[in-house]
Amino acid sequence: MIINFCRWFFLGLYTVITIIPRSFIIGIICIINPKRGNELKYKGKPIIPIVMLSLTLTTYFICIFILSRWYVQRLKINYLSNDIISSTEILEREDEKEIIKEENYVPNLNNKYSNISFIHVDFKELLEKNNETVAWLKVNNTKVNYSVVQHNDNEYYLKHDFNKNYNMNGWVYADYRADFKYFGTNTIMYAHNMTNKTMFGSLTWCLKESWYTNEDNHYIKLSTPYSNTVWRIFSIYTIRPEVYYLKTYFSDNEEHQVFLDTIHKRSIYDFKLDEALTTDDKVLTLSTCSDDGTKRVVIHAKMIKVEYR
Repeated sequence: MIINFCRWFFLGLYTVITIIPRSFIIGIICIINPKRGNELKYKGKPIIPIVMLSLTLTTYFICIFILSRWYVQRLKINYLSNDIISSTEILEREDEKEIIKEENYVPNLNNKYSNISFIHVDFKELLEKNNETVAWLKVNNTKVNYSVVQHNDNEYYLKHDFNKNYNMNGWVYADYRADFKYFGTNTIMYAHNMTNKTMFGSLTWCLKESWYTNEDNHYIKLSTPYSNTVWRIFSIYTIRPEVYYLKTYFSDNEEHQVFLDTIHKRSIYDFKLDEALTTDDKVLTLSTCSDDGTKRVVIHAKMIKVEYR
């Protein structure tokens, strides 16, 4: 069996290196000059069928290469994710004491949320591996439990992993406009919807009634080098690609309030907030593609607890 495998492997390799490139060139000649193609013979037979077979084989091997590369990159992402989780100190604890240092903003402190624990992450090693690390994100009952990075644009981490190596699977990253020290009006994060449910692939689970009706799933936890926070989900929906829900700046409070009301009304489920959304609220937005890639899966949450380090 091993001998046959080696035999066919090297025969295929020889074919790829020698016969197929030559036939590919002949195929191009046949396309440019069909008359010349009809005159070409191989062992007395018309060469065009042979060329077509060669082109088919070439396409086959190219597809195998692309699929193999995609599979290897996915394995690398899985290995990297597991390595980061295992090597990062993540503590989850309850803390009644909440401290905030930013003027003009005090989150709604409600005893209802006193039993919702923070997560506390040691960022020292993460920052040594990637100095663009800005946060750690956890969404209950999904596979979202990742470090978050931020570049000076929204393209880089679409095709680079946490270690800044090229990878089509990308990484979980924050919008370049986001401020992770005090947070702005709308802190946005993105990641690919992977078919194996890594990155933001499992956020599609949040569209299921069994998920969003479970109150334990209504809280998103975010830890940064400056603070630990808890966010309460108030809206989940799918929508055609747009930029409206990605707004971070508003000319006045009226425009800001219209924005909050709009994204709230889009929700497929009423999360029954204790108080209406106001322009004082900090919003967290998670965005990824739907399973068929034609829409965006969007989750919005408001900050309800914060402690600064």
